[in-house]
Amino acid sequence: MNIFPVRFLASSLLLASLAYAPVNAQRSFDVAPGTPAVLNGIEYGIEVLNEQTKGTKEDEYNRYELGLFVVNKSGCAKLIMPRQTLFGTETNPALLATFDCLNATGRRMTSKSGNLSARPFVVPYRQTVKNAEGKDVTTTTSVPAGFILRNGESVTSRIIVIVPASEQPQMRVRIQEIIDNF
Repeated sequence: MNIFPVRFLASSLLLASLAYAPVNAQRSFDVAPGTPAVLNGIEYGIEVLNEQTKGTKEDEYNRYELGLFVVNKSGCAKLIMPRQTLFGTETNPALLATFDCLNATGRRMTSKSGNLSARPFVVPYRQTVKNAEGKDVTTTTSVPAGFILRNGESVTSRIIVIVPASEQPQMRVRIQEIIDNF
């Protein structure tokens, strides 16, 4: 039995997956209130909306309500097209960023992270068809073309995190890079 084709196929798949990995890589930055991360004219940041200390003396914790935001200050709209992968298309092509709280406990059904996604972008498509009476009828259909983050637009969300007493949230943002392919 010749095992060469199996090894060749396995090594080819491994090489293809390694070659694809840098294209879809995410960058991560530490962020704090008032100091957003900036990449290609887009700001990724957090703000503290509410802070409370709760619990008993022996089980005290800090509860934070955080506002997550992504703001496009690049001077142009950013279009995000679904990317082709080795096994189809991306699972969440609209994802702009994931904010992780590194010291969150997740207690009391609170979050450890939050995601921000871009809005869908549709293109109108006009089509002329004949109806049942033989007359030409023009219809317009909205066709999904990807996702968009317009210039000056901000995408926001809120999460609640619980961190140990006397600590502040240590936040990191994982950014899904928007590739300029125009």
